[in-house]
This record gives sequence, structure tokens and C-alpha cells, in this order.
Amino acid sequence: MFSSTEMLQASRGKIPAKLVLKNAVVLNVFTKEWLTQDVAVWDGRIIGVGRYEGREEIDLTGKYLVPGFFDAHVHIESSMLTPAAFAAEILPFGTTTILADPHELANVSGEKGIRWLLEEIKRLPLNGYVMLPSCVPATELDDSGARLEAEDLLPLREDPSVLGLGEFMNVSGVCAGEEKALAKLRAFQDRVIDGHAPGLVGKDLQAYLLAGVSTDHECSEPEEALEQLRSGMNLMIRRGSGAKNGETLISTLLDSRVSAERVCFCTDDKHVEDIRREGHISSNIREAIHLGMDPAEAYAMASFNAARMYGLSHLGAIGSGYQADLVVLDDLEEVSVDSVYWKGKLVSRKGERPAVGKRTVPGFLLDTVQLRPVRREQLRLSCPDGAAHVAQVIPHQILTRHRVCQVPCTSGEFQPDRHFQKVAVVERHRGTGRVGIGVVEGFFLHGAIASTVAHDSHNLIAVGDNDQDILLGIQALEKAGGGYCLVRDGKLLEVLPLPVCGLLTQEPTEQVQRALANMKKLCVEMGMPEELDPFQTLSFLSLPVLPEIRITDRGVFDSVEYRYL
Repeated sequence: MFSSTEMLQASRGKIPAKLVLKNAVVLNVFTKEWLTQDVAVWDGRIIGVGRYEGREEIDLTGKYLVPGFFDAHVHIESSMLTPAAFAAEILPFGTTTILADPHELANVSGEKGIRWLLEEIKRLPLNGYVMLPSCVPATELDDSGARLEAEDLLPLREDPSVLGLGEFMNVSGVCAGEEKALAKLRAFQDRVIDGHAPGLVGKDLQAYLLAGVSTDHECSEPEEALEQLRSGMNLMIRRGSGAKNGETLISTLLDSRVSAERVCFCTDDKHVEDIRREGHISSNIREAIHLGMDPAEAYAMASFNAARMYGLSHLGAIGSGYQADLVVLDDLEEVSVDSVYWKGKLVSRKGERPAVGKRTVPGFLLDTVQLRPVRREQLRLSCPDGAAHVAQVIPHQILTRHRVCQVPCTSGEFQPDRHFQKVAVVERHRGTGRVGIGVVEGFFLHGAIASTVAHDSHNLIAVGDNDQDILLGIQALEKAGGGYCLVRDGKLLEVLPLPVCGLLTQEPTEQVQRALANMKKLCVEMGMPEELDPFQTLSFLSLPVLPEIRITDRGVFDSVEYRYL
């Protein structure tokens, strides 16, 4: 990176720097030390750390200075906000770099959706990078709105915002050497390839690594984490709205005393109301410190570790030559953010959100819910012997347990109740009329919830204790053009429209937050356990790459045996 003569002279202290942040307790991520120093900045870069004078000086006595935070794997779509609105929410919490995987948009709108995000992300007041979606659809056994092969991704590869290939969920395809999977891996063999490998150990893990995959954010068990780390995998500790593996993985790192240099943080899927309530990557750091991790290690995981994983050598540290992405803290352990600098410019102070303009969404991202009318009889589920394959929800995880058990039936037909609920998944991209029906345990609803956010193909999914409310929820979302809705006793309680691909809204963030908070409150009143995020839990019931059992528009899928039941 070029340095002018003036910058070099300022770095040597011969002339004043343009900006100096003085007397802060600065994190040195190279040595994990906290040192009281000045940080000199010139045109967005750090030009020196030590003792400096500046044309502009800001005294940070009593405050801490750390590198900007890094979300190593995020689906912006899960916030339900446009990229600009999302950036405004996370910057006040110190996140200055994101690696976005737009496979939600891509499953609905294909290459056009990716190109839209690439253009939007370049306008954000943070470092926005993209990992191209690797599995659209997630498997060959799923029905999405688009299909992307290696030849479709290659034209996007050279965009400067693209760092590599997003989470490769088709683990069985990789390990079996399927040609379509290998073609994508070959096309990105010189880039970072993200993984998605829940429970992957043993020789299949070795094959997955051999194929070029280098990260995983789905790890959730101690021995699994240790085996992946010992095999050379980079791990991400996730704290999203539905899935959280921090307590397990941080405790594993501390108990085993293994190096955390190849561990970083991500949010993956996080609703805006959860971001506002607990923070963004700042909440990952806080959790790690509260669990006993050394603060210097936790902050390095939130910055330097992630930057190294993705080859971003200009980010992640407070040192000469690095980009001046800086977070000023009032409290180290609580991650209380005073102010945030991006490229040396103040972008947030005392929680203030930067102003972002509202941009027009192209027409191809709208009107994406195309249903053939669903009939009541399509919601029936036959159980001649009174037994069914049941997806049991696991709290705070996106995994399920596969149970075969007796369920309530009348004349050989499943009758949902408070314990065993009915799930319906309706194909919504091409109006095929395909509807899959299954049984889930763990929702305890009286009424129904419906959503067009249903990973990863994003068909319309509904769960409830009676067919009438389920059908009404399906009809309400078709009318709204996608989103979330709640129904009880034949009445529509609330709808949150998400007209952009059935995933996003352009409405003000406060309006989205209020609506979502109210809907979650109503879900509890309908019987949903408070410890579960109803919409995140529902949205993953249809993802066929997650163990152990899923429901898609084709029916009940055993994701361990990889077959429809």
C-alpha cells in the first residue's frame, strides 16, 4: 500500500499527524498486551503507535482502544433489513467489517440478487465483503427459486468485494466427489471456501478439508470442535437469534487450553431486535469474557483472527499501515462502546446510528411469492398405525432430533395438539402446488405461525395446531407478498410484510423492531416457550442439510440417511 512522503514524515514524528487519538489503553493484538499509547492516523490509515502530536487531537484518557469488530459470516437477510439499514444498526456496536453470504437472496432471485447486493455493499460506511453462494439450492433434493452452477458464479468471482465461496452445505456431495460440487471448488481453489459441517468428524472431515474447505460455523460439541481444530479447520463461534454455540466452544477452548488463533466470531442469522437488545459481534465478545476468556484474546478473535483467515492483511490490528478501523470503549468486559471510527472517520458516537439513504429496490426482487391455491385436503397427514416421524426442536440450536413415536390420530389421520404440531411447506417460487406435511415437537402453539423465510430455498412454511389457522396464515402471506404472520382461532393477529424476495423490508427499522417484538410476545401468549425464537426456529425446519430431520415442500426428509421418508 502506497505511503506518501508526508505520511512517512508524520510516522517518524517530524510533522504532526492529521489525527491523533491520545492516551488510550490500546490493545496490541500481536502480543496480547494493553499499552497506554497514542494512535496517529492519516487519510484512513494508522501511521504510528506510540507518542504523537496531531493537527487534531482527541484525548481518550481512561478509555480503551481496540480494532474494529469483524463478523466473519452473516446473512444480512436475516435482519430483515436492506444492507444500508443493516449497516446503520451494527456500526454503533463496533462492527466495521462484514463477510456477507447472500445465499438467501440467491435462492429466491439467483445471480440478479447477488449483483444487487454487491452494488449495495459498496455504498456502506463499513468494509463489506461477499462470499458467493455455493449451494443454490442447498441440495439437489430441494426446490428453490434459482439454481447456480460453477459457470454462473465465475463471472462474479473477480468483483473486488468477493473473497471466496460461501458455506458449502452439500457435505455429502463434496465427500462423494460429485462433479457439480467439485467444479465449484476448483473454480475457487485459490480463495477461501467456507464450510457448513454440523457433526462432521473422522475421515469425512479429512475429505472435506482436502477438498479445500477451511472454515466451519456449525460446530456445537466439544469433541467435534477439538477434532476440527486439530485437523486445521478455522472455527467460528456463533451468536445469532436462534443458534448459539458460544458457551460450549469457549468453555472447550478454556478447558483444553488449545490455541484460539484460528477461532473468530460470527452472527450468521440475527434479527434486528436482538441486535438492538444485546449488540452485534460485541455480544460475542462479552459472552466470551464472561465465560472466562482473557479480554485480549476475545478482542483479537473479534478482529485480527478473522482478518487473517480471509487474507485481509490491512485489517484487524492497531499498528502502522493498518486501516484505521477503531472502537473506543468505556468498559472492557461489558464491551461498552463510546465511539467507532471507520477509515479514520468518526461514524458513530454514544450509540448514534449513521444516516443512510433509502434506495429503490429493483422490480425483480418484488412479487416473488407465487402460489397455487392450497386446498384444505392438502394439509392432511395420514398415519395409519398412529406413528409418525417427528422433528424434535432443540432449544438454542438449529439442529433437530429424529423421533418415531405415537402421535394423536383420528381415523388414521394426524390431529395436531399442543405437544405435536403440524408443519406445512408450500412451494412458492413457480406455483407448482407442491405441499409437504410433517410433525414437529417443541412449539406448543395454539394457533399458527407462517413465514416465507425458510432456509434455504425460502418456500412458505407454517406450523400450528389446526389446519384452519395454518391455511389462513398461508393465504395471508400470499397477499402480503411474503413475511411473517400469526393466526389464532381463525383470526389474523399480525402480519409483518417482507416484500423484497419475501425476506426484507424497506420500512423503518423501528417499525420492524416493534412489530417483531410484539409478534414474539404474542407467540408466548399462544404457548411458545420463551427460550425459543419462534421465527428463527421455524425458518430452519426446512433446511435439508441440517441433522437430523427436516420438512420441505417434497415431504419429510431424513438428513442423516439423506432420503425422503
